[in-house]
Amino acid sequence: MAEMSPKLLAMLLKSTFFLVFAVSIAWPQVDVLATGLQGASKIVLTPRGNFLVTETSMALNAGRVSFVSRGGSRRSLIEGLPSGVEVTLAGGSGPSALALNGRTLYVAMGGGDAERRGTAPGTSMHNPAGASSAIFATILEFRLSGDVDTLAGTFKLTPAQQTELADGASVDLDDGSGAKAQVSILARFPISEPDRILIYRFSNPWGMVVAEDGKTLYVTDASQNSLARVDTATGRWQRIVRFGPVANPTPVGAPMIDAVPTSVRVYGEELLVSFLTGFPFAPGNARVVALNPKTGTTTPFINQLTSATDVLWWTRPNGRPQFFVLEFSANQSATPAPPGRLLRYDSPEPVVAAAGLITPVNMVLDEATQELFILELRGQILRLKLD
Repeated sequence: MAEMSPKLLAMLLKSTFFLVFAVSIAWPQVDVLATGLQGASKIVLTPRGNFLVTETSMALNAGRVSFVSRGGSRRSLIEGLPSGVEVTLAGGSGPSALALNGRTLYVAMGGGDAERRGTAPGTSMHNPAGASSAIFATILEFRLSGDVDTLAGTFKLTPAQQTELADGASVDLDDGSGAKAQVSILARFPISEPDRILIYRFSNPWGMVVAEDGKTLYVTDASQNSLARVDTATGRWQRIVRFGPVANPTPVGAPMIDAVPTSVRVYGEELLVSFLTGFPFAPGNARVVALNPKTGTTTPFINQLTSATDVLWWTRPNGRPQFFVLEFSANQSATPAPPGRLLRYDSPEPVVAAAGLITPVNMVLDEATQELFILELRGQILRLKLD
């Protein structure tokens, strides 16, 4: 049974009869909405119920934001975003988190190919060949001329325009179908920071959410183990909290391991933050915390998870809350690691709402249709009907 905070426990125990009934319900099968996405990272819902998905690549400047219709068809909304081979030489790094606020789209850029393994085990250094783009570890702001659901073309960013952005200029783009976009760098994070153990610790903005008033972005950094707030009017940013390491309960690896924050969600006046944790990815070591953005203090929310990549919640039509946690693997430390899963919380005892998920990284809920959509890194969007 997962450990839960007293706050969450109280919310979920409002109706014992309902909880027993809800846990017994069999969920329908997950179906595939879309396939063929490249290095899919994050997904958001558009006002008309379509989707925006960030995709990265090992190829240079091949990152993109795709528009995926409710029917599952994909087209490029933005192309030419920076990307490159990331530190493990096993995948790509580029566009990651995104947030949509009206006609303004925010896209976070990962560290790209700026980082390489150091000469000593467990250390990192700057890529001796140099990074392929000057706008890694930034948040790009796209001010669109129309609602995103009405746009029909593709905005294309060139390497020369990336340099203009890095120099502080704004760039005007045309999608070829009459729509315009003004692009600028809203915020720039340090590409790396000195670290006494790692030599350098590189930036990796991975999760992002916009506050309900639209004035603030909250951004998690999976490598810096931190959460920052960004003023959407000025671009000024501040780290709210650095998450400390957690104890390694296994004899494998270092005694303390990185927290690795993944997603962040607005939860009333607090934020919910999920954690993957670092190697050796011990089962039960991941968690979700509730964070006060004013003070940076955290309280336990859901514990004893494994490789949590996302968390979300909603208030059901009956007024009761429901929480979901996405796990990259049910036991990432096993060899071979089993598939991931979606956990549903109607009570302190989680129910596996969907199993057999391959590399699940993010999810979005359409409350209007009561459907949940899961994004897999391998390039699929899955659909699950809640009722």
